[in-house]
Amino acid sequence: MKKILAGLSFSLLLIFSGCNPFAEQYCNLTGQPNVSYLIIYPCVNGICGPIPDTATGTVGPDGRFRVPQRGFSCSGLQSLARFGSNMGLSLSASPASVYLPAPPTSGTITGQSFNATYAMPRVDYFDSNGFLVGSVVATSVSSDGTSLQANMPDLSYVYSGTYRVKVTNSTYDGYYLNIVGSATLTGWGRDEPDSDGDGWPDSQDCAPYDSFMQTGCLETCGGFGDEPLTLCGPI
Repeated sequence: MKKILAGLSFSLLLIFSGCNPFAEQYCNLTGQPNVSYLIIYPCVNGICGPIPDTATGTVGPDGRFRVPQRGFSCSGLQSLARFGSNMGLSLSASPASVYLPAPPTSGTITGQSFNATYAMPRVDYFDSNGFLVGSVVATSVSSDGTSLQANMPDLSYVYSGTYRVKVTNSTYDGYYLNIVGSATLTGWGRDEPDSDGDGWPDSQDCAPYDSFMQTGCLETCGGFGDEPLTLCGPI
């Protein structure tokens, strides 16, 4: 019994000290800043890794990104990384302002270099904190590649604010790695609640019902500008 208790105490010590031996390990890799990356994890001896078997996102502005190691060497994953392109074009969205309680069913994005050769471009919507709120595939692209039509994503749970609408073209093998650019869209008519009136919306407030605690606790995981960002667990 003493041995069991000693082992349990040691395990708890590792976990609470931040040295959890069972925590997922990550690799910090490098690439050209602000381009999309893709890693397809290989199978080993006919056994494939857990789903999803890919890691994808956007390289940070400092040229770094982080991916799950999944038992592979970091140098091996670096060699497997595929990178797309980023034209960085300024695009326009129409409508540019959306009434969130009753949004339109579709919209138009204008610019240039939209390419439907391999698949319709993908349109991603990000909030002001960089979190992905919706993703759709264009329904049509003009013959000269200067405009596309796409359905609106589900906006029933988002709040008033400014959103970034990013367009990405597909590669020949169906992966969305070639970023065209982005447009700005404003949503209005559904303000995020601030229950305690301290200036921090509930989703970013460590104590949403205590006005004396005026500290925001918006925190992101993923590191090095990975996209889309994900919310951390309770802190």
